[in-house]
Amino acid sequence: MKFTHKLCSVALLATVGVAIAVPSITKADDTTFKGDMDIQFTRNTADDTDTTRPTLTDSNGSLDTEIISGTITRPLKPVVFGIQDVTPLSFGKNAIVTDGNDRVFWAKNYTEPKGIMANNVAIKDVRSTLNHNYTLTAQITKPMTVKVKEGSETVDRKLDGSTLLYRNIGRKTNVAEEIALPASAVVAKAVVTEDEATTIVDNNGADKDKGQGQTYIHFGKLNAAGDLNSTKSVSLTVGKEKSIFEGNYTGEVTWVMTAAK
Repeated sequence: MKFTHKLCSVALLATVGVAIAVPSITKADDTTFKGDMDIQFTRNTADDTDTTRPTLTDSNGSLDTEIISGTITRPLKPVVFGIQDVTPLSFGKNAIVTDGNDRVFWAKNYTEPKGIMANNVAIKDVRSTLNHNYTLTAQITKPMTVKVKEGSETVDRKLDGSTLLYRNIGRKTNVAEEIALPASAVVAKAVVTEDEATTIVDNNGADKDKGQGQTYIHFGKLNAAGDLNSTKSVSLTVGKEKSIFEGNYTGEVTWVMTAAK
């Protein structure tokens, strides 16, 4: 009986020994290791003061001269989100005609001593945001007005009720197409009046990454033929019922860029 007891004790010790050895045999997988990465980004503070115009390129990488030729020094307003510039519309000198028809006048290209540019609106969106949706609208907020002086009397005479036609509208951008303002978000033509704001850009697509960078909303192209040319892309129509006086008329168009909420 005593011998039998000793055998049983040895067997128990052997069993315990096997149980202790199991963890040292089953090791963790040491052929795979996950290394960490990190990078930090900060806001580009240069946008707070940058007034230079973006360089636009064609898809093949060549410089795009369809809307700008030569050197344009007109500065841009530095913004993170908003409108950087609107070219002034100059309809030039025209003879007063009263033939019973509406009078139509075409805006000239914006010109400088060393450059020429199709009329355009420059916008920018470099916000760090998940939603780059926005709209761009235009409205005549001051009709063409001239001061008429007769004797001791001076009065303002307005070409109220006149309309602006923007056509051949396109867009040029300085960022990749995957995040640029979609061409489909820009209307092909629009009539702008005093009555209410007219939408020119409706960037409210499902892909909220689109709309980034700097964008020219331009009216016609410098090298286009016929009615597609930039000199035939913005017109002022004065109703036949309006009296036109000699003098220098000035007016105002208000553009508003509104971020989606």
